[in-house]
Amino acid sequence: MGKRGELIELHPSRAAGGAKVDDITDPGLVAACAAGDRAARALLFERHVDAVHRFVARMRGSDADVVDDLVQMTFLRAFGAAARFHGTTARAWLHGIAANVVKEHARKEIRRKKALSLVAEIAPSVASPRDPTLARLPGAIAALPHAQRAAFVLIDLEGEKGSDAASALGIPQGTLWRHVYEARCALREALHGDDS
Repeated sequence: MGKRGELIELHPSRAAGGAKVDDITDPGLVAACAAGDRAARALLFERHVDAVHRFVARMRGSDADVVDDLVQMTFLRAFGAAARFHGTTARAWLHGIAANVVKEHARKEIRRKKALSLVAEIAPSVASPRDPTLARLPGAIAALPHAQRAAFVLIDLEGEKGSDAASALGIPQGTLWRHVYEARCALREALHGDDS
């Protein structure tokens, strides 16, 4: 078996040096994952998916599809962070990553719910028997200046963190939040103004 950081080419029943795949330790698998070994990733997933799934289901308490998505995101993050693995068991490491994934998901859900509450504030004055789903909202969003539209969509609809959205747009966070505020005001005006 190779040392940490060396590529360990895994095959269905044998690893480098003739060791059985089942004999490869978790640290060895993680090291192989860091080196890009796809078979190692598959085996690490196979060994720990049940434990990670249980952990996420207990943390999230959500529907099965959301739990499955969060488990998948956990392993994708783990594969990307495998080179930094040290000083813990693979299971604890994966649980730590899963905890962060669940926390980020919860934050995005909070942001999404805030965006929906913004729409709900607008809805009573806009909605009519013919327009219960706010059919005008997409047009109002499309009419926003690009900077406001991008900021609004990233923060209020996609649920991105402010720092991530600002980085993605290449602007300071203060500017991002000004654009979000201006977009929200413009949307309220556009939707309320049509009924005045």
